[in-house]
Amino acid sequence: MFVAVSPVTAGVVIESINKHQQQSKVSIEETRARIDSGSPDGYILMDLASGKTYTVNHLEGVVIDLESAVATSEHITNAVKDRMMPKVELIKQGDGPVINDYSTVHYRVMINGTIHCSDEYLSPKAIENADIKRFVAAMARGSEGGDNILMASLFGNEQMCEAAADIVDDEYAAKGIPMRSVDSQGMVTHEITRITAPVTFAVEDMTLPSGYELLSRNQMRERIKERNKELQQKIDALPEIDMEQVMKQQREMQQRMKDTAKDLKSGLKPGLKTGFE
Repeated sequence: MFVAVSPVTAGVVIESINKHQQQSKVSIEETRARIDSGSPDGYILMDLASGKTYTVNHLEGVVIDLESAVATSEHITNAVKDRMMPKVELIKQGDGPVINDYSTVHYRVMINGTIHCSDEYLSPKAIENADIKRFVAAMARGSEGGDNILMASLFGNEQMCEAAADIVDDEYAAKGIPMRSVDSQGMVTHEITRITAPVTFAVEDMTLPSGYELLSRNQMRERIKERNKELQQKIDALPEIDMEQVMKQQREMQQRMKDTAKDLKSGLKPGLKTGFE
């Protein structure tokens, strides 16, 4: 777990937007990267050398260690041993448009030559930045695409394209970062809106907050599970609501309002309204 120990060097900031119009920002320096998804409740911090990744949760005051690779079970490995694995390709289509000041090359992500997953517009120029290149390489190492492809080959192709996106991550460090991603229906799912360099970061921006408890993912799950259990116990302990009694009280209240209106009206001039009629 790394905290503030030394000054943070200058780096680069990549800003982007997804299909839901949610903005995110990736701050990258020589050894670390921070991912902000637009929420003030926390952020993700990566050590680019080791690949260790943490989620900072300000609401809980905890840091969650995300390093917990799930090993493929033996029966799944045996089940796919003799099956033909899907072929994922990033096929060059030609020059793409200039996107936010960066020239791009158009690639198409295909599975088995028949399933069109997406169109990616990659910028070779952007990947020349050493910080960006290190970040892209680190993200590719942490990809679970292989496991997703294994599962998809067993249980259908519903998640094939999502898995394919993880597989082609490996090629971005050589071909360029995706400035724009477009799904097979023509919808823009992701676009880089700005790349700023050099940027100098404050030490606290690129380190984990001191005093936060460090938890594994399993420990955080257990904590939430226990909290939900306690909440359910409190709900179960509440007295049972007698709906018949509630309805009776509502009818009595309505009758009292009518009686009050009748009494008021009897003392008013003919034709005047009380608002209770």
